[in-house]
Amino acid sequence: MKSKLIIWDWNGTLLNDVEACVNSVNAMLEERQMKLLNETSYKNVFTFPVQDYYKTIGFDFKQESFEKLAVEYIDFYKRNSMDSPLQEGSREALEFFKSKNYKQIIVSASEQLSLENQVEQRQISKYFDSIIGLNNIHAKSKTDNAINYIKTSEQFDQITLIGDTYHDYEVANEIGAECALVQNGHQNLSRFNLESKALIIKDLFELTETVDSERLITNSIKAKSN
Repeated sequence: MKSKLIIWDWNGTLLNDVEACVNSVNAMLEERQMKLLNETSYKNVFTFPVQDYYKTIGFDFKQESFEKLAVEYIDFYKRNSMDSPLQEGSREALEFFKSKNYKQIIVSASEQLSLENQVEQRQISKYFDSIIGLNNIHAKSKTDNAINYIKTSEQFDQITLIGDTYHDYEVANEIGAECALVQNGHQNLSRFNLESKALIIKDLFELTETVDSERLITNSIKAKSN
């Protein structure tokens, strides 16, 4: 019997860690006497691959390798994100889809062990059949992990990816999934022309407070594409 799958992004979608990320990169920029970011400017420049984001804010890989900068960033991020809360509406959305018998997984560009620890610390592991991160700290192959999961799993008659970035939309396209993007994550989504391609929601409460939320998820993308 086929089932329905929700693929959750983690950072910025379920975990509200934008402030932690801004503080972490600003610590690096301040040490180098470079221009600091605020939340707005961060959301206007953050992108994948992460190397492009680093270059945009002024890091020179000829002077310092991306690998070295990534290690430094993660050191700051681990400290700054310890108290990062879940996004408002996260628990309600997870419970809603559980009550509707959706299978739920996380596919993230976070390093695997760090991801597992963050999810466990926030006491929401029970909602997920799988928690899938990367085996490194360089945030490169989230798409491959999503593809591999689907290839090695049961058949699904509906797959919806819920994220907060243009890259999440790209991943959804690669795996043939519908896509919903929250506006309160890591990117200013108005940078991209996505309104006709993905369901754009202000926060996760829209998934549970909208009348007939299952229909919203199932049909909104198809209706916009017709």
